[in-house]
This record gives sequence, C-alpha cells and structure tokens, in this order.
Amino acid sequence: MNRSSKNPKDLLREFWQKDQYVQYTNAITQKRLGAGNLWAPPDDIVPRNPLLYLSVGIPDSDWLPRAELNQSLRRVMSRKDDAGLRYGFGKGYYPIRKFLAEKYNREKGLDATEEWFLLTNGSTVAIDLIVRALINPGDVIVTETPTYMGSLSNFLGVGAEICPIPMDQSGLKVEELARKIKSLKETGKRVKLVYVISAFQNPSGLSMSTQRKKELLKLAADEKFLILDDDAYGDLYYDAPPKANLAALSGGAGVLTVGTFSKTVATGLRIGWVHAHPDALNLFSRVKFDMGQNQMALHMMGRFLDGGHLEPHVNRMRLLYKKKMKLAADLMKTYLSDLVSFERPAGGFYLWLKLKKGLTAKAVWRTATQEGVSVNPGYMSFPDLNQEKGEYLRIAYSWTPMNQLKEAVLRLARACRRVAEGDSA
Repeated sequence: MNRSSKNPKDLLREFWQKDQYVQYTNAITQKRLGAGNLWAPPDDIVPRNPLLYLSVGIPDSDWLPRAELNQSLRRVMSRKDDAGLRYGFGKGYYPIRKFLAEKYNREKGLDATEEWFLLTNGSTVAIDLIVRALINPGDVIVTETPTYMGSLSNFLGVGAEICPIPMDQSGLKVEELARKIKSLKETGKRVKLVYVISAFQNPSGLSMSTQRKKELLKLAADEKFLILDDDAYGDLYYDAPPKANLAALSGGAGVLTVGTFSKTVATGLRIGWVHAHPDALNLFSRVKFDMGQNQMALHMMGRFLDGGHLEPHVNRMRLLYKKKMKLAADLMKTYLSDLVSFERPAGGFYLWLKLKKGLTAKAVWRTATQEGVSVNPGYMSFPDLNQEKGEYLRIAYSWTPMNQLKEAVLRLARACRRVAEGDSA
C-alpha cells in the first residue's frame, strides 16, 4: 500500500509511532493519555439523579465579583483608544505586574520589581512554558505524590521522566528525595526540576513546613536543580497565611513561582504569571510566542485591581471556603467516619479522603456517579496511575453550592456503603 492510499487514521498512527517523543515515553504515558478526561464522570454510567459535583475545584459561581468586573470592563471600553482590543507583547500588562510586585513584597517578604513577573494565559500555560523551555525528552522532573493531575500531563507532554516522592504532614520528604537523586546519579541521570505545591496542595490540602522548605532549598543548591512552586492556592488560607515563601527564603535564586487569578477571582480570566529572576524570564520569553494575551481581560483585571476590589473579594472567599470545608468535613465525619479518614486543610479547595475497609477509588467513583454525585478518583493524582486499585478520593467543595453539600455527601455515603456491601456499579 502506498502512502497516498492510506486513510487519515493510518497516517496519524504511523506519524505517532515514528515521532521521537515516543522514544522517551513508556506504558505509563500511554496509559495516562488513554485515561480520557481526568475530571469527567465515567461515560458508561447513567446517574439515577441529576449530578451534584464534588469534583470541580473552581470558585463558587454565586460569589464571583460580577459587578466589580463589569464596572472594570466598562471603564476599559469607554476609552477612546484601542489598548484593550489589540495585541500585547513582552512580559505582559505593566499595571498588573506592578501590582503583583507590590503584593509579593508586602505579603511574602520579597524585594522584587515588575521585571520579576511574566504574565501568561493562566498558570497552566506558565507551567507548560517553563517545562518547554527547560526540559528535554528524558529529563527527570520530581513531583510530590500525590500531585495535581493537570501538571502531570504537562510534564508527560514534553517527554519528561516523572519521579514521584512521597509526602508527609510537613510536605515532600526531602531525605527520600536526596536518596533518589543519589540512585539516579548512579544510572547517569540527574534531577533538573522539582515541582511542589507548597501551600494547600492539590489534592492533599497539605502545606510544606518552613523547615522542610529550607531543607529542600539546601538540597537544590547542593544538587543544582530548580524548584517550581505552583502557588495557586496560597491566598486562600482560612485563618493565617502560609509561612516563609520558598522564593523569599531563597533570596530569589533557583525558585520559579507560578500564580493565578483563576482560584481567587475567576477561571475564565485566564491570567496567570511566572515570578522568577529576570534572567530566567528572558529565557522563557524567547520560547513564548502567542501574539500576546487577551488584552481585554488584562485591562479589565487592571482596573479591578486599581479599584481596590481584590483584597475585599478574597477576604469574603476565605470565609466562604472555610465554612464549606467545615460543613463538608463535619458531614463526612457524621456519615462516613467508618469508611473514610482525612485531615482538615487550613486553606484551599480540597479534602483528600483515604478509603477504609477495602474500598477502591474506581469502584466508589463509578458507584457515586450512579448515585448522582461526581468525585475524583485519587489515582489520577499519581504519575503512574498504579493507584487504580488504591484508596483515595479527591473531594472539591469550593464550587458546590452550600445548600447542595449535604445531599452530595449523603449520595457519596450511599455509594461507599454499596461498594462495602458488594453492590458496585
């Protein structure tokens, strides 16, 4: 058969098999790529009731700052020039970068200017930009385990070898990382990047202790790897802000921090950033070519920040998410204490449930969908997906309306009891 007679599927399959990316990926990558939508319910299960969601880690829809954003947008559109309607290049809209520098200096103890910030289309693009700039196929990226499932896809997308290191209550186990680095060296490999979510981690809700951060920074200096700190949730503390920012502890050396307005304001804004030494940002800028971000959203957000709306809004959201977390945790304790265990987080969006009595995440996920509640199976947060018979669920309470939380937990409880009794979907 000549090439011209092959159908498109055959041609795509042939291209995929020949692409050099495949040389650096393995069965783990193929399994993950074949897992489908990481956030979606199983498509072969028909819910008995309209779905309620404990699987969506985004801001509460009813509490979005619509009026303030609308007012800010009207200010942009009332201008006679076209600043909000044309391309934007460089490191991004100056007023936002200036605002971020002042905020970081004030709240995190940094000494940075706007030149330390590069704006991106959300923090996921920031992470993708960093790994595309720094990682070659086959390079090693260390992650906490469990970790954010979306970033795992970013890392596999550049052909990285992912090395998971377990966590405890203080964060990533640095001593175990040190041992792993030593063993990798013996095989001719070295760690190039360590990815952490140091505050209110997704999915575990844990935060890295100050002592553990210092240990990680010392190891990074000794072994010459970079730290990528995904700080999506740091502003969403319930009682006290996270201590000792990694970038501040390092004096700005060797730490790349990504942030976003997606979790504090609205996901649709798609405004994220990289905070790093200007030399590093210059490297990322050479890789970045997207004809600029959405200038309308940036100018609108600039007016929102200039109007002093961010801090009052985030203060309200902290109170809301604290109430939601307490309600969800109390309900879990009342209806599921014999079947799950968990730690109450001090911020963020998530409860990380450990299933008891031989329950498996896959069985509970499927049965919960049938009962009418969507949850995330925890094995998606492990690089190799070997937790398919594991015992964790990620519960996201941020988007769920307060008046639906009890019914959602009751449905989850029914699903868990069905699985425990051998009646899985």
